[in-house]
Amino acid sequence: MKKAAFLRNALGVIFLATINVVLSTSPPVAAQTIKTLPWVSEAPGEFVRLIDRGNVRMVIEDDLVKKADKQALTLFKFVVAYDFKYRHQSLGYDRETNTWQSKIAAWMDQPKIKIEHEICLKSDFQPAAPWESKLLLHEFDHVAVSSDPRILKIMKWVLQQRREWTGKWVQPNPPSEQDIRIAILDSITTEVKALEKLVQMQYDILDKESLQGTVEIEARTSFFKGLYSIEGIEKCKYALPPSMREFVKQKISIPSVLKEVETHYLFLPP
Repeated sequence: MKKAAFLRNALGVIFLATINVVLSTSPPVAAQTIKTLPWVSEAPGEFVRLIDRGNVRMVIEDDLVKKADKQALTLFKFVVAYDFKYRHQSLGYDRETNTWQSKIAAWMDQPKIKIEHEICLKSDFQPAAPWESKLLLHEFDHVAVSSDPRILKIMKWVLQQRREWTGKWVQPNPPSEQDIRIAILDSITTEVKALEKLVQMQYDILDKESLQGTVEIEARTSFFKGLYSIEGIEKCKYALPPSMREFVKQKISIPSVLKEVETHYLFLPP
């Protein structure tokens, strides 16, 4: 008779815990030079909402902008605060794969999501009317794309999904509670980074369509409305699972949300 693959405790111990976490997948960029930009406080009214919504700060960062081969650069990151609960059951040691294994389930309630931005400018950016500059307007197009109400709703939905999988560890001892928590945080971080990559790809599409902000986007309203549609997400080759496709279709593509999106992009008239 073949020997059992797993050595288990007779009852399979189940643990349940709640952990509070603040997750930031990418650290803020250290500006080369931070100095007061007096015109920032003179932002026209239509930009104030976007600055507040996107937690935007503007910095002088010559080296970073030059390295990106751009005239200016907008960086963003998501900061997520949440409580997550988890349960895990030890499955013992698998001699065939030489791994310790645990069945893990994790879920969270009402994650709080904040988007932060840095608009990096060169030190020679000194136009007479900064808020009429095509360059600055283009960077705020980027801010609008990453603070689009749809991506925030999608991220919240993704984070609230229950996760279940079998964790595996190649190590001499069974996984500790810390090992389990790290595996859960790694899973959540992977999901957030995937959504950040989706946003970055939308940034790239914006740059391509506007030739880095040097030309007006044709059918501007339709362009921005299409970014986080099912077709727009698939265009970025994001792995759109059936449940997320249904969520986008049922909750993200409804008239009230699209109206909110239209208002969101009105800071810069076509």
